Amino acid sequence: MILPRFISLLLISAMAGLAACGEHDHSHEHDNDYAHTHDEYHRLTHWVDGLELFVRFELHENSGRMEGELFVSDHHQPAEELTGEVQLLENGTTADSQDLISNVDGVFPFELFFSDSDEARLNVTFELNGEQFDINLGAVDRNQGIVQEPDTEDLTELDKQMQWRLSLESGISDLRNIPEIVSGFGKVLHDPGYYQEITSPVDGHIDSEDVDIVPASGTRVTSGERLLTVSPSLSTDNSWLDYQIAYRQAKEAYERAQRLIENDAISLPEYQQREREYKVRKEGIEHFTGGNRHGVQIQNEGSQLFLIAAHSGVVAETFITSGRDIQQGDPLLTLFDPSRLWIEVLAYRDELQQLPDITGAEILTGRNERVTLNNSQIRLVSRDLRSDPSGNRSKIILAVDNSDGMLSLNQPVRVNLKGDEEYSVVAVPNEAIFDNESYKVVFVVHSGDQFERRMVQTGTSYGGFTAITSGLEAGERIVTKGVYPLHLMTGNVQIDDDHDH
Repeated sequence: MILPRFISLLLISAMAGLAACGEHDHSHEHDNDYAHTHDEYHRLTHWVDGLELFVRFELHENSGRMEGELFVSDHHQPAEELTGEVQLLENGTTADSQDLISNVDGVFPFELFFSDSDEARLNVTFELNGEQFDINLGAVDRNQGIVQEPDTEDLTELDKQMQWRLSLESGISDLRNIPEIVSGFGKVLHDPGYYQEITSPVDGHIDSEDVDIVPASGTRVTSGERLLTVSPSLSTDNSWLDYQIAYRQAKEAYERAQRLIENDAISLPEYQQREREYKVRKEGIEHFTGGNRHGVQIQNEGSQLFLIAAHSGVVAETFITSGRDIQQGDPLLTLFDPSRLWIEVLAYRDELQQLPDITGAEILTGRNERVTLNNSQIRLVSRDLRSDPSGNRSKIILAVDNSDGMLSLNQPVRVNLKGDEEYSVVAVPNEAIFDNESYKVVFVVHSGDQFERRMVQTGTSYGGFTAITSGLEAGERIVTKGVYPLHLMTGNVQIDDDHDH
């Protein structure tokens, strides 16, 4: 496709342009692949919490001089308002020092001289954000002419200022407990216990003048909110007018019977019968207007009825059309509670049989969007091990807590069902892996500006982490954010061409 190819080339060109326009222009031996350029610099790097100190320097053996730059990153961005000094320590005493002075945020050039000893330690003392630091970066040998490089062929250097522009972040790969999971495909459904169908309480029609307040699908309504107006029919079997007339007639007959019983002009059984008829009609009217028999409360406005929401929720479907004739019991709206949903999952039957208990679920709503729910946020509704038509899959239904609103009704999802058993394995954040379908790569950080592209084998993913089954050891530092732009700058980008040649 032409458009993806154009966008990829444009992004690569823009990144290369940014790298070439940095405030500090160092001499490079350029070849045809910018990503694999290396400079003859010695390097020392120190990481602690959100702080990174990276020194890139040269040694001038004959003069005993070392010169270079100190890059200070505070939570992956250049440190600002930094005061202190860089020191060369020989036998515990200061052989030379220089104040940290910078014309560019986070970059501090320096020049230091050895004294009597050939070996020293590079030290930095400074104040940052009101906190004092005294950091020993490591040993320096004035006669060390050969630069020590990591033992890997796939090594890339990326200028620190470019890293700041790309907002690269790194972290330590570690052992984590990854649960046993079963994966499946599913769909988000409403929870029947929090789903309500609103039907017409009478025969009539929907007022055309009231169309501006008719709620559409997806509209959120609150309890007590007016939904729509119905004009009852005057002469049908379920006429609201007939209900009112019958009630008034029963009321008048009862009031007349009260007067007659006082004068002994009516028998007691006849009086009691009229009293019962009146109470039945009265309770029916009160229940009709004040109850929730059709999913709404009814406000009687004489020739019109206002339908009032009895519960809060979101409109799932609407069958309302302005001016439409309706009969008693016809569906008008359906409401559901978006914080209470069901997920119907199809998974392989043989895998489900090996997962007796479900203790959590991870719901994948998009390529990089995941919702992880613990045991208190899900409830098993049904577990049907009978096969689907293919004979391979079975159905699980989970009730889930969607209070954060991450899930939508009728949304297709992928689901990882978590079991009880867990195993310890090297794991990295999902965002640390570049997935090219045919292979997977992580970027191992060897120093402040050196990265190794390393192919890895991956296992189970859950809770935002993916198990690494081979290719990476616990304790290695890896890039955790900015992997894709780093891949574009350091890899051989393959651009698909769909055209026939």
